[in-house]
This record gives sequence, structure tokens and C-alpha cells, in this order.
Amino acid sequence: MAQILIKNLDPLILEKLETLAKQHGRSLQDELKHILQQASEVGIHYHTGSDMEKAREAVARVQIRYAGKTLSDSTELIHEDRER
Repeated sequence: MAQILIKNLDPLILEKLETLAKQHGRSLQDELKHILQQASEVGIHYHTGSDMEKAREAVARVQIRYAGKTLSDSTELIHEDRER
């Protein structure tokens, strides 16, 4: 497996990472591997459109929820608020 060396890491960041590792019951190395794994998956989902698919699903749920309902126009309320 490959190794990574990070130079000039802020001691405060290292302290926070060590705290996270303790909270999750991991070694610092295992915590960093986990963080990198999560970051790489988020990047892959972003580039493959997975996040867009989730957004489309959320929009579809909202459309179903409000289908056939009449919603008020907030323009008048905004005008009233601005006149205060």
C-alpha cells in the first residue's frame, strides 16, 4: 500500500484528529484512512451524478407532497414587511 507524508501540519489540526480517533475508537492512522475513504467517495458521487440523483428524488417527493395544493403568494407579505 502507498504511504503519505504530510509536512507542516498545524498542531491544532493534529490534536483534533487525535480526538476524533479516540471518539471513534480508532488509531490516528485508521481515523485518517477512514476520513480519506469518505472524502474519496463523496468526490466520486459528485462526479458520477449520484448527488444529482438524490436531488431529483427530493424534488419529486416535494412535488408529490404539494401536488394539487394552492400556495399563497408571499409578494404582498414581503411588500408589507418592507414598508415597516
